Amino acid sequence: MRHAHHGIEAADNMTPTIVARLASPEFLADPYPVYRQLIEQTPVFWLSHANAPGGMWCIVRYDDIAFVLREAPIFKDTSRIAPPDTLTPLDRAMLQRDPPDHARLRRLASHAFTPRRVHNLMPRIEQISLDLIERIRARGEADFIADYARPLPIIVIAELLGVPFEDHDQFSTWSDQIMTGSDSVLGSEEAARQSQQAMASLIDYFTALIRKRRQYPRDDLISALIAARDASDRLSEDELLGMCILLLIAGHETTVNLIGNGLLTLLRYPDQLNLLRQRPEYLTSAIEEMLRYESPVQRSTPRFAAESFVIGGERIEAGQQISLMFGAANRDPAHFSDPDRFDITRQPNPHLGFGMGIHYCLGAPLARIEARVAFTHILERLPAIRLATDTPAWKPVTWLRGLKSLPVIV
Repeated sequence: MRHAHHGIEAADNMTPTIVARLASPEFLADPYPVYRQLIEQTPVFWLSHANAPGGMWCIVRYDDIAFVLREAPIFKDTSRIAPPDTLTPLDRAMLQRDPPDHARLRRLASHAFTPRRVHNLMPRIEQISLDLIERIRARGEADFIADYARPLPIIVIAELLGVPFEDHDQFSTWSDQIMTGSDSVLGSEEAARQSQQAMASLIDYFTALIRKRRQYPRDDLISALIAARDASDRLSEDELLGMCILLLIAGHETTVNLIGNGLLTLLRYPDQLNLLRQRPEYLTSAIEEMLRYESPVQRSTPRFAAESFVIGGERIEAGQQISLMFGAANRDPAHFSDPDRFDITRQPNPHLGFGMGIHYCLGAPLARIEARVAFTHILERLPAIRLATDTPAWKPVTWLRGLKSLPVIV
């Protein structure tokens, strides 16, 4: 019998090998040879082990991922399958909701998170960026993650939400703990416990802040979310909490990785860095190529089959979990010529760095603006920047791709 109850026998035989590879230091340093092999040999495989109870289907090819996002019978709302006492406000945020709830929440969020509000941040983003860069210049060396890539987006999103300056570091720590604890391949019991504590702390923090903003509104995103309405509709308390937590975490975590991964890649490809210095008009396509080449989000948040369907020759049963491997799809040779080449002039570049379909990243315009400001200032003000190590340290997370540290000399 080819198909087993919870997956397939062929894939089950491979699972320990794949798990071992996905959890190895070599994979964290460079996952792309493994992705290439999966694309060629096992484009849809079942992954089950201690940190992913029940297991999940992993899908690696671009076209298969596009099919799942556009046509397959899937849902994201974990309240359909998880015990109520295990849900957090984040499960009530739009990222974890399905139509028609998802469209309703996204509409309410977009009333607050407007293009104009994002555009108006530009002068402040530039000021924060220049302050950070001047400090690095004065010292002559830096950990680029701790000294630039992390503080820039966290200060921006915290100010946008209306979070007091002195709480930025605490936010960053909570966010890191939540991200690390949610890794289904490398996660540990201790990381999961820290993640739950961090979530509880964030909920308490935002509950108090929302209460304050209800009494004394300001010109910030939390006040705008409280006021946002669509006809007679508005966000419930849980939805408001979920939205704040989602915007905080998603609004900086991926941008930290985009800026850090992007700089590392440019420094590893001096020909492309020189081309960008000579032709700064390529910055827009360079940022898109960074998003493709070292995608900040390597694997999607979970989806579930609403009914059974077949993909890549495998039958996915109703209720089974599905994980989309964006990092692999962005190197799929069926969609990108010479996919392992970093090419800042690449056109077209239909990467999945911000997802696809109804859950396409709401914060993509803000991330692109922050990256544009960052690389403009790096190119102009740090002309001699170079790596201080050949082996930068990657975060021990497989579903995101980002650096723990990146020592540079300027």
